Amino acid sequence: MKKTIEDLLILQAEDLRIRELKTRLAAIPGERARLVAEFEVVKKGLEKAKQHKLKVEQAVKQQAAATASAQENLRALMIKSASVKKINEYNAILAEIDAAKKTISDSETREIELMDEQENSEKLLAKAERSYRATGRTVQGEVRELDALKETIMKEVIEREKKSAALAQNVSQALLSPYRRMLASGKGSPVGTIHDGNCSNCNMKNSPQTAMEAAHGNLVNCEYCSYFLYDPDAKD
Repeated sequence: MKKTIEDLLILQAEDLRIRELKTRLAAIPGERARLVAEFEVVKKGLEKAKQHKLKVEQAVKQQAAATASAQENLRALMIKSASVKKINEYNAILAEIDAAKKTISDSETREIELMDEQENSEKLLAKAERSYRATGRTVQGEVRELDALKETIMKEVIEREKKSAALAQNVSQALLSPYRRMLASGKGSPVGTIHDGNCSNCNMKNSPQTAMEAAHGNLVNCEYCSYFLYDPDAKD
């Protein structure tokens, strides 16, 4: 293989690794944001569970107060009924007493329902707290790993960019300028291979003349995508 091609391939290996690292680096903020968003969902779930428990507790207290008020009203009616002389007034008091008893019964039934709901809300809150703690630990750990990875990648990119700059000194400007333009496109490898006339980048078949030139160990351009091509099986 000619030194011109060899130098270009060595440079490309370094640059493709840099491109790969930068692609990974660019994905980290999105991954970090998704982790934070996941934790926020769990955090909101915990707050919702707390608010629900508080709401049910307040409802239980209010219902208990309503039951106590109904019982007090019943006692007052019972006392009043003892002093009533007229039959029609007595019957009216009895009707009020029956209504008060039903009110108490309904209120006590609702109170029991709310107490069951309160117990369930406590269980849901406990579950939300466990999820919050577990997710928090997981997210924090993964965020730390991402931050560490980001730092590691950035260091490697800096080192490899220095090495790439040094390797670029071995490549002529006539090749370097189009090579860098192809590399910047982010598509494929600026220097690909040709086999049976087919370009490794665009898979299009080149003319026999181009394939023959590459077979003689020369660097050629694909007739379709213009990327550099070389024949790895070429004879020196």
